[in-house]
Amino acid sequence: MPPAPAVAMGPHMSEAIVTQAAFVSALARASDIELSAYVLEPDSPVTRALESAGDRGASVSLVLEADPYAGRTGTDDLAARNRRVAAALEGHGARVTWTVPGLPVHMKAAVVDGTAFLDDRNWPADRRDTIVATTDPDDVGVTRSALEGKPASDRHLATEKRAALALEARSIRFGTGDRVDVETESFGYSAVSKALVARAQAGAHVRLLVAKREFDEGGRTERASLRRLERAGVEVRIVANDEKLAIAGDRAWAGSANATWSPGPMLDWGLATRRPDLVAGIEAAFQRNWEAGAPAP
Repeated sequence: MPPAPAVAMGPHMSEAIVTQAAFVSALARASDIELSAYVLEPDSPVTRALESAGDRGASVSLVLEADPYAGRTGTDDLAARNRRVAAALEGHGARVTWTVPGLPVHMKAAVVDGTAFLDDRNWPADRRDTIVATTDPDDVGVTRSALEGKPASDRHLATEKRAALALEARSIRFGTGDRVDVETESFGYSAVSKALVARAQAGAHVRLLVAKREFDEGGRTERASLRRLERAGVEVRIVANDEKLAIAGDRAWAGSANATWSPGPMLDWGLATRRPDLVAGIEAAFQRNWEAGAPAP
């Protein structure tokens, strides 16, 4: 008999936005956990739940990025942090696999007793993230394949960065209505930037949120991309958060993929949807962050 879904999805529902608390509750009762992250915080609720799961004998396996981009952020060495967290989790019975050169992992995803969970941030301690849970067999299969180092896609979910951004750009271009909202951690020239310019030039009210940390640390290329969008009529704000979302009328997208150019394959995810409940949930997350943002300097 297949395991029961880790999160109750309701009748006839295979996808839903869930809170991080619900994800932690799923970990607390799970027997089989596979999870990936770019970086993990040592004291986050998710990390503690993984430790507890290992202690009670659950199968816990993780994929972590061996060499996080930029290496150091202030005084925090991200690679060293991952090694510390991995060592602690291994002490609780978890199995940790590291990425190899040529296929970095930026994907924050998990398969927990047959339910796939897709997070747009790194399972953060502040719980300001958007998590999509899905029991759709194709989505679960695609997610599990990516966790095994083999990017895959189905009709609306991609687990490789360029394919994920192609889904986002398509949602932006073909969404109904005259308003487009996008949030990303970092921003650059990509299929997404071209789609935003096209919608703005066609008369849509386009709003873009970019993470303050990335904006402050970004180079001339990123700032030039944002200025180009502003000249096209895009309203840009800076926000402390770093979610990745897009809403265009009846279409929405959520993912872990930043709207930047990628020089090669990268494990990342992006999910396009037209389900009214998911569109509304993603829109609510964007609006919350927009209200907390400030105009770009």
